[in-house]
Amino acid sequence: MLKRLAKIAIISMISGSIMFAANFNAQAEKDRHAFVNYFLKKFKNPVKNQAKYFPYVSIKEIKKDYIYPLSFQAFQDGSLSWYKPSKEQFAEINAFPPYEIPLDDGEALYKKPFANGKTYSSCFPNPAIKQNYPYYDTKKDEIITIGIAVNECRVKNGEKPLKYGKGDIAKVISYLAYKSRGQKINIKIPNANAAKAYEAGKKLFYKQRGYLAISCNECHVKGAGKRLRAEALSPALGATTQMPVYRIKWGGLGTLQRRLAGCVKDTGSEKPKMQSKPLKELAYFLTYMSNGMKLFGPDTRK
Repeated sequence: MLKRLAKIAIISMISGSIMFAANFNAQAEKDRHAFVNYFLKKFKNPVKNQAKYFPYVSIKEIKKDYIYPLSFQAFQDGSLSWYKPSKEQFAEINAFPPYEIPLDDGEALYKKPFANGKTYSSCFPNPAIKQNYPYYDTKKDEIITIGIAVNECRVKNGEKPLKYGKGDIAKVISYLAYKSRGQKINIKIPNANAAKAYEAGKKLFYKQRGYLAISCNECHVKGAGKRLRAEALSPALGATTQMPVYRIKWGGLGTLQRRLAGCVKDTGSEKPKMQSKPLKELAYFLTYMSNGMKLFGPDTRK
């Protein structure tokens, strides 16, 4: 009898653990569905929903300049997804994409042998991997971004790590992104610590901060589909799909970490260090919100 009860208890513990493990992403999935539905509803009929979502935009301007309704995948285009003038402008620019040369450089770097004779392919034999980043490494107990993975590969092969944000690391990531085009974002939350990291990223996204006392949410959720002076505000949904991006403002290619650090600085906060814990958590949350969306990077933006 005691053996039978012990057996039942062990089975119950295992079943409970499996159920608990399956629920690590339960809250994140609720968040994601609400996030996606908000944007789909907002851009389904901006004319009809003008009073609710676009109170400071005239019906005339919406009819003239807005693109709607938007599909889930359309949000990969950022502000180009909903604003005709931007879409038309960048269609002309991307006739000869400014990211093509750094993309070619990235392919050359991927194939160039390290001093030990190996290449990046020794770590990433299939370069179509970007859909899995950032991921939570349960052994290291931390978030691993694609930039960290690239530098870990270099160190493993006796090379010095690259500086984050721009330059060669952005070029290598752009090649990995290009090879990953069409792959669907597939971010997972494998354990309780990963769930905490996700929640920390969510908190940072919605937190008002800096001397301007604004949050990411105010510009890229509530503000998405509006203009700030001449700037068309891009939706947070799909924001990571086109990374890295060649920004006209930068005059070059930059990574997601560089873009996020700049956004935080724009709130009037101190610019965070790239690959810092908060910035990785923000990237983890933001990328999870676009789970299931196809990648289309690198791309061109203002």
